[in-house]
Amino acid sequence: MSESILLTIVIPAYNEERTIGNTLEEIAGYLDKRGFSYEMIVVDDGSTDGTFENAQSCAKLFGDLKVLKNNINMGKGYSVKRGILSARGEYTLFMDADNSTSIYEFDKFLPYLKDRCDVVIASRRLKNSDVKEPQPFLRAIMGLFYIILSKIMLGMQINDFNCGFKAYLSKAAKFLCEKQKMDDWSFDTELLFIAKKHGFRIKEVPVRWVHKSGSKVNPFKDGVGSFLSLIKIKRNDTSRKYD
Repeated sequence: MSESILLTIVIPAYNEERTIGNTLEEIAGYLDKRGFSYEMIVVDDGSTDGTFENAQSCAKLFGDLKVLKNNINMGKGYSVKRGILSARGEYTLFMDADNSTSIYEFDKFLPYLKDRCDVVIASRRLKNSDVKEPQPFLRAIMGLFYIILSKIMLGMQINDFNCGFKAYLSKAAKFLCEKQKMDDWSFDTELLFIAKKHGFRIKEVPVRWVHKSGSKVNPFKDGVGSFLSLIKIKRNDTSRKYD
């Protein structure tokens, strides 16, 4: 790992041609103001639109931008893992391409990373969280149900497993990803479970979050998938795959 790079930012993207440019521009403005040594890694997960080309066109904004492309859609978990295992920074942040949580929220994370917290996660469900535009009612209910199930089945006291804005000490991130088995969106919960199992320090931080329309989540289909994913994580743990 290069000592000259403080922060690696990983952005998984699938059919985000309308949003990826604006997100990358905001990140560039943030990095310019903070003066961090950094690298950017965008992982295009087999998009069928112009996501890859739009991300590449932003190269002039950054000193170090890599745009990786999966030949087919492999899943968010696979894409984040690919980015993390390529990271060279001391800290690794992954964030969603739709910019629901702004890069400026990273200012809240940095003190905890400097204090050697292994995992720092954004939460929309803490007292001081600032949710500017909530999710649709049905999706919010399904999300709450998933959190309750996760707490019961995995024994974890986390208030928001799936907010797409998480930072790690990169050594911890690589350790967790090497044990990761889930390639879809359920990787979020899996990584937190593995972190808890191995005694890593996890800090949940309230953030400002804005719901973005155009979500690819199907509340009914993904609701069933949520339950099945928790069963898979428990089964993997019972089979000692996370040891």
